[in-house]
Amino acid sequence: MNPDITARLEQMQQEELELVWNTFNSETALQLGLHLTQEAKHRSQAVTIEISLKGHRLFLHAMEGTHPDNENWIRRKNNVVNHFGSSSWHTALRLRNENKTLEKDYDLPDSDYVLAGGAFPLILQEEGQVGTITISGLPDEEDHDLVTTGIRSFLKT
Repeated sequence: MNPDITARLEQMQQEELELVWNTFNSETALQLGLHLTQEAKHRSQAVTIEISLKGHRLFLHAMEGTHPDNENWIRRKNNVVNHFGSSSWHTALRLRNENKTLEKDYDLPDSDYVLAGGAFPLILQEEGQVGTITISGLPDEEDHDLVTTGIRSFLKT
């Protein structure tokens, strides 16, 4: 295994242990979604943001400069998170490092799943993963960074 990839995978696993919520509801989703939108604006980035809890979309915002295709990317990224239980970028790097593909090794069609960054599991302290927090519109690692740094700064408030 590549030591740089190993370190990055360990870092992402740690993020998934740290970025956990005590409670989460529709008001939290709204405030988090607005926080992520402000963070993207601050970085001069145009993204689509989606937050789902137990299969219910609680927040969706497409900033100026995004494309309707971003929603399909979000759907496919969320499917990866829901199937593997880790962030979409964590899964993408891990599977690439193992020379595995979604279609060949897991029988998951590219039409419904994608190895791309930006989807993060919404994890409740007492329940585990209950949803997704997803950003689309940037390169993989930037989508992942925006969602994780945004969640981290929101949890500190």
